Amino acid sequence: MTNSRSRQGSAPDKILSNSIKERKDTDPLAKSRKFPPTDLSFFQSPANKSSIQIPAELFQFNEVDRSIDLEFPIAETWQGKHKNMEKQNSTSIPDLDEAVSTARNIQYDPRTAMRPLEGSRLVIVVFTLVFGLFLSTVETSITATALVSIGIYFGDSSMTSWVVLSYLLTYMGFSVIFARLSDAIGRKSAILLSWFLFAVFSLASGLATSLTQLIIFRSFQGIGGSGLFTMAMTVAPQVTPAKYWGALSGALGAALACSSLAGPVLGGVITQKVGWRWIYLYNAPIAVVMIIPFLIAWPKSPSRDDQPKGLLLSQIDVPGALLLLAASTLLVFALDQGGGYRLTWTGPIILSSLIVSAVCWVLFVGWISFIETGKCKINIKPIFPLKSAIARPIGPAIIMSFLTGIPFFIVMINLPIRFQLLNGNSPTMAGVHLMPLLAMSALGSAVGGLLSINKNRTYYTLVVASTLMCIGTGLLSRIPLSREIPPQQYLYQAILGFSIGLSLSSITVMTGLASDFASVASVNGAVNQARVLGGSIGLSIANIILNNMISSELAPILTPTEIKDLRQSLSTIIDLEPPKQIAVVRVFANSFNSQMLVCLYLSVAGFFIVHFTWQKEPASVEAHKEQQQAMANN
Repeated sequence: MTNSRSRQGSAPDKILSNSIKERKDTDPLAKSRKFPPTDLSFFQSPANKSSIQIPAELFQFNEVDRSIDLEFPIAETWQGKHKNMEKQNSTSIPDLDEAVSTARNIQYDPRTAMRPLEGSRLVIVVFTLVFGLFLSTVETSITATALVSIGIYFGDSSMTSWVVLSYLLTYMGFSVIFARLSDAIGRKSAILLSWFLFAVFSLASGLATSLTQLIIFRSFQGIGGSGLFTMAMTVAPQVTPAKYWGALSGALGAALACSSLAGPVLGGVITQKVGWRWIYLYNAPIAVVMIIPFLIAWPKSPSRDDQPKGLLLSQIDVPGALLLLAASTLLVFALDQGGGYRLTWTGPIILSSLIVSAVCWVLFVGWISFIETGKCKINIKPIFPLKSAIARPIGPAIIMSFLTGIPFFIVMINLPIRFQLLNGNSPTMAGVHLMPLLAMSALGSAVGGLLSINKNRTYYTLVVASTLMCIGTGLLSRIPLSREIPPQQYLYQAILGFSIGLSLSSITVMTGLASDFASVASVNGAVNQARVLGGSIGLSIANIILNNMISSELAPILTPTEIKDLRQSLSTIIDLEPPKQIAVVRVFANSFNSQMLVCLYLSVAGFFIVHFTWQKEPASVEAHKEQQQAMANN
């Protein structure tokens, strides 16, 4: 390991230092900024060693240009010299896995650098950003307890899952694009654009007159939500003085944890008290309240007329993002609709969707390969780390993230429906009964990070997580069909929730430690995208299971017209005779058990896959901390 003394006088460091000096001479804003050492390392606050750790890259975008390898050929030698160090760039902040993937994609430009704020300006701006993060994350789960009401209102329960899927797919697909877009249009403009899209399409979702309109508006709301998430994770650290970084990391972590817990409960309370439309409408007035003080507190931006916006926009991997979004959306659509009753697997719409999706996947892989081979003449950062994804332990970890997302989203969306249909719960109580899963998921996430603070134990925590996931899904597949919720069901939810949180946090730490600086951003982004894609496909699989059981088990009991009406809207259950009502509810309850059984099979597969993440000499957390300390002493 290269120590700080031997690095101090190296030629590459001198070249980098001269580069920084030149920037100070030519950039007025840079003159007043203190540039840290040229090595890019993670920040570790002494006051925050036992809590959430945020990498310095979230805060210091004025260190060295991210495209430095293009400006200084010798930088390649410098990077090779520090290869061991770069592999240690990681984080133990499981609750902020998306933060890493988003923030590291921001490319430094001295004209977009932000001065830290003080006093009331700092409080107002940071609160606006953190609260936007909270709202955007809440929207991923707030609809879970309102789906039954939405389906009954529009008289169409067959497409209600797309109210959730449409938001998730765009929320996943636009985070990297928004990060790069903020470099081109400025942080303030990007923040305002995010709030505008989020507020306008929240309002449109609440005023939708058809389920199709609601799904479309939710997809655009997801774009705004993605922007709110991205801007919070990048701008908040930039405007916060170093002495408050510990408090900021706690605020960001708390916002993410609280949003996961509050979503289903908040959705249930609002739906029951004032109607489902207000789970979207309330975002609009809140956005106005947030934007006004933000505009007052935000400092006046320097002139940006000389900024090469075209160049920055050209560096965004738009083709890769669009191909990924198209491939994912068409695949989820084909699985969801092919398993329904409106379209058949052999129909032209489903077949064409599957074919186009396959073509998009092939083009996506080809495009990423083209960028990574260096043949692309434009300096584009690929949206997906193909080279890293086929190596250990990153590749198996991404697969584990995909498999973990399947049971998590199925339980989070479909278990509240079971509570309402089988157990007769209100939307509010359905959200409350989901709390053991969500609370233990947050706890598992924290435990996974804490266990790898001093030593890389991610392989072992992943083994434990996959084992508990098998146990949790297996137990939930056998919950009895009783009107009263059995007490042991809460334990089963807690086991599964803890395993999901432990798995995702271990994956985040593992991939962060195993990635070099050049690819760590896209690797963490791939982990998050795999989780959301897995959840989306999982919901489609769940829909296939439900529709197959309706066809096979209710055909002898209900008439074809009754089955058609039931698939169209759950409100028709109350019009059936009592014996038929019991049969319908039993099928819906049994379908959840069958969905958990499928999750059990996938979890068993994950148990074997996780062993491919084992390394004889995994990346050392202790070595990383020593390097941090050496850097701090320079």
